[in-house]
Amino acid sequence: MAKYLNPYRALRNEAYRRFWIVQSISLIGTWIDTTLRGWVAVNLFSQDKAAGFVGLIAFLKGFPSVFFSPIAGVLIDWFGPKTILFYSQLIDAVNAFVMAYLVWRGTLSPYHLLVLSLAMGITSGFYLPSRNNFIADIVPKDLLPNALALHSMIFNVARMIGPTIAGFIVRSYGLEVGFIINAISFVPLLVVLPFIQEEDGARNGTPKGLGKFLTDLREGLIFSFKNRTLRRTFLSLTMYSLFGMPFGMLMQVFVKDVVKSDITAYGLIMGMMGVGAFIGANIVSLFQPERIIQAREELLLVAIGTSILLASIFPRYTIVFAFIIGACQSSFFNITNSRTQLKSPQNMRGRTMSVYSFINTGGSPSGTFLLGLTANTIGTRLTYSLAGVVLLFYSIFAFVKFSKK
Repeated sequence: MAKYLNPYRALRNEAYRRFWIVQSISLIGTWIDTTLRGWVAVNLFSQDKAAGFVGLIAFLKGFPSVFFSPIAGVLIDWFGPKTILFYSQLIDAVNAFVMAYLVWRGTLSPYHLLVLSLAMGITSGFYLPSRNNFIADIVPKDLLPNALALHSMIFNVARMIGPTIAGFIVRSYGLEVGFIINAISFVPLLVVLPFIQEEDGARNGTPKGLGKFLTDLREGLIFSFKNRTLRRTFLSLTMYSLFGMPFGMLMQVFVKDVVKSDITAYGLIMGMMGVGAFIGANIVSLFQPERIIQAREELLLVAIGTSILLASIFPRYTIVFAFIIGACQSSFFNITNSRTQLKSPQNMRGRTMSVYSFINTGGSPSGTFLLGLTANTIGTRLTYSLAGVVLLFYSIFAFVKFSKK
């Protein structure tokens, strides 16, 4: 068998290709929305409070996953991921329409922003594990790593162009147009999703009662943390979510306070991060599943931690470091996501992926919130330096520790 494979081979699968196309449209709208919400938050408050408020919004958008991802995992294993995915996306579309209406009327307040962010956090707890499990249900197992890499690719293409489009919209048409575009971007997904057939229809059932629910939940958690490979994966994911992900999530504040620029610079930096991520996803998609399972993601975290530290020291080169971080981050998530799914039995995959989402979407907003508060106290620049150093030291420690048999 060839060492390197066709990086786009999963698109030969019709069901996956249809999902990939409609997700591409939705993700562009999502990144427009993410950019605009962050910029609204930065400008609703004075400079000394903006970092903490942006961190709080990120916390509310992700931390509810701590509670809802494990629940979603059990429901996915009961009913299948498609139903959960459909309703989570429908609610997010309504959220975007509400945001557009409030901005258009000029009545948006910090309270509204917090409540809508909390609603997004709740749906995120169901969306992420259901999306990953749905991909696993519509492609053969040997295509799963490639399908996940291609999904990461479109996510990062959306991250490249979404912030740029958002900046153009703000200058030309106003904030509310951006939120309307996001709401409309969900429509193709909601129309097409019910007609996509899964390869494995085993996970279709009926409610089984609270007792069975709690038993299944406990079983999934025990399996996730007893498995040595998954435990190592989840530890690296936790550290990156806490100290690496805030690099992008607090970037609006970093651009304003440290780079001393505006939303145009923010869009360029995030776009370059997306370019790097696109390249990283393409590289990972070349490899066979066995190589992905054996990869050492700690080396990627070394590069990310170093780049965050250097960005804080040399902010004028942030766009360069963003490219490196984007490439490494995309590779990191593809490796850890694929490994989690490939090392999980089919009847346990919904629950193990809910743990993955629990850490990812719960850890990153928690880290962003804490680092946002830290930035209010010691400054944004020093906070970025601290995050880079912590991630760098952990990565070296973990690489040495897990190299031992």
